[in-house]
Amino acid sequence: MKSFRDFMEEKVREYYCSPREKFSAGGDFFTAPELDRVFGEAIADFLYHRLREFEEPAILELGAGRGLMARDILSYYRQRDPDLFRRLRYFIYEMSPSLIDRQRKVLRDFENVEWISRFPKIEGVILSNEFYDALPVHVVKEGRELYINEEGEEVWLSLENERVKEFLERMGYASLKQRIEVCLDCIELLRELSESLIRGYHLVIDYGYTSEEIHRFPEGTVLGYKKHSISGDIYREEAMDISAQVNFSALMEYGKDFRLKTLLYDSQRNFLASIPHFLSELESLGFEESPEAVERLSRLKTMLISMGDRFKVLFQSKDL
Repeated sequence: MKSFRDFMEEKVREYYCSPREKFSAGGDFFTAPELDRVFGEAIADFLYHRLREFEEPAILELGAGRGLMARDILSYYRQRDPDLFRRLRYFIYEMSPSLIDRQRKVLRDFENVEWISRFPKIEGVILSNEFYDALPVHVVKEGRELYINEEGEEVWLSLENERVKEFLERMGYASLKQRIEVCLDCIELLRELSESLIRGYHLVIDYGYTSEEIHRFPEGTVLGYKKHSISGDIYREEAMDISAQVNFSALMEYGKDFRLKTLLYDSQRNFLASIPHFLSELESLGFEESPEAVERLSRLKTMLISMGDRFKVLFQSKDL
């Protein structure tokens, strides 16, 4: 018998450490950096003037996938501002050996990239795209917590975890009559990141919700993905991507404990539409008629439309 939190942690680690294809058409899901280079370039544009504030700027990316976003961010700075690029350090926190190997190949032309297993002290930006959703969650409902027995069946036992109880009280969820996902690992990660960030910014891009929207998910948000489809049975042995939508209200609320001040919370659509580089690329493609331009335009619209409202952007600062 194990808690759902422990079950999810085990399955996620097994999935991401396996060599199987995870991204792109041949994998299980797409991320925005897989669609087009303009996603990473837009983030680089958004962060550009902020990174220039620091004498020795650094970016720490959590879970870099195939390394495409890192490549596009670094390429953008190398072309736009060689001085900033020369001063910039890029750290990647990644737990999967197979993904690290792929990232090293994609980023082989950049000497300022370093892979880490512990967070360094930095001034600059901590960045993640679809990272928090893979952190394990406790699943609770009306004073009980979800466990999984040896047969892969759900078992509900009395909620005994005091930190989970404190979370429910603080977030105002204690009286809700629905499944609630409590990501204590998200809170611990926030604490560790804040300790790493001497001063700078924290940028989170992920799919999720706020406390005002939690009633939309009476059965919770945990899902398994395989071959670009939702799996109906996450308890089977075969490895798959398991995720839970991010509670952005919790990140904002607990961020206060760690001196993380929320500057922006919005949809990915509005975020991208506010960035000059993204709008410029969108406009230029609209005037081209080549098959390549039409295809790229379609991918950019995917970021804005089908992913635009589902994905959210949280931008926080520390000691600025």
